[in-house]
Amino acid sequence: MNLLTFHRVRTAIQENASPSTDTELAPVAGSLRELLTSSGVFETVEVEPTGDPDRLVIGLCAFRPFYSERDVAARFEEIWSDRVRYPFWESHAVHVEEGHVEFEAASRASELGHYVTVHLVAQRAGVPAQRASTG
Repeated sequence: MNLLTFHRVRTAIQENASPSTDTELAPVAGSLRELLTSSGVFETVEVEPTGDPDRLVIGLCAFRPFYSERDVAARFEEIWSDRVRYPFWESHAVHVEEGHVEFEAASRASELGHYVTVHLVAQRAGVPAQRASTG
């Protein structure tokens, strides 16, 4: 799904449901942080809840230079779809550019339940410089 279509869908959910509370967001943010960190794809991972209904959980990651942007996008989708999203409904979109991946998602807990929105940004980590040999 492209980002424009996703934003329309997200707006529709936001107009028909309440956002997750801080208590409901904490496990989403914690699971996302743990799964991204343990995936082996990222050098650094920061994930936090916010008060912004368009991105109730935000994340910034630096992905290891030997992974492609497509690898990162696939990992975001896998973690979201298999482990983090609420069971009732979800939608997401991925935007990929050279050295940069953005993932936006929304999910609703039940027909009458709350929603969560997520925005993850990943940038390629720099390749470490080699030390000059001393001799």
